[in-house]
Parts: sequence; structure tokens; C-alpha cells
Amino acid sequence: MVFGFLNKRLSRKTRAKMVGQLVDALNRFDYEAVERLISPDMKVVDAGGYRLEGAAAVIDADRTFREQADRPQIIVDTLDHWGKGMLLRGHLESPMAEIDGPLMWRIEFTGNRIGLIETTRPLDRMTAPMFASRRSAQAAR
Repeated sequence: MVFGFLNKRLSRKTRAKMVGQLVDALNRFDYEAVERLISPDMKVVDAGGYRLEGAAAVIDADRTFREQADRPQIIVDTLDHWGKGMLLRGHLESPMAEIDGPLMWRIEFTGNRIGLIETTRPLDRMTAPMFASRRSAQAAR
């Protein structure tokens, strides 16, 4: 009985609320709120294979990306439930052409936190994992 309770999935309403809170916190640069919503071993992976692992890496990359990209805003067009997660379709709103444009997230939950975001964007649009990878490559030079 106890194990059934511990493994219970978050309700649809709770998952949608958490994703909305994450988008809001990212748009406001409220990384303390972001940290409360994501799992310590959070992963963000993009379609190009770039990845971020761990809450600290995700927060650092997103903060630096947004600071240098003129603070793009995530606009949610639709938010749909699927099995154990959610699908977010929207766009990043930015004056920078390489940032502005479509965005899709496939979101999975780990316990009561967001554990994985797989982000899909056109290949000519920047993602936080791509930005972090390029930043690391430049620092290594």
C-alpha cells in the first residue's frame, strides 16, 4: 500500500500547473523558483543531441543564455497531456533571429518534480544546451 502511494503519478492539473510555473519562473529570471520545480538530476536534451545534466547546469546555462540573448520569453501556444508527461508547443519571442521562433518541449516528471525536457526547435535556432556546448568549446580554446 505504501509503495503504491509513493509511485502515484502527479495529477494532470498538478503537472500543468508545474509547467506553467516553470515557464513563468524562467521568463521572470526567478531561478530559485526554477530550482524548486526541477529535480536535482534534471536533464534538458535538444534535437541536435546537445544536453544539460543536473539542476545547477540547467540553471546556469539557461540564465547565461537568456542574459546574452536579450531575455527571450517563452510563449505557450498549447499544453497537452500525454501518458506520464506533457507536451508544450509554443515559441521563443526574441528580437534576435537565431533565437526567435518555434519551440516544442516533451516534459517528463521524476517524483513530484520536472525531470526531463526534450526540446525541439528548427536546427537554425539556438537552444540552451547548444549555447552551453558552444560556450564550453570557446572556453577550452
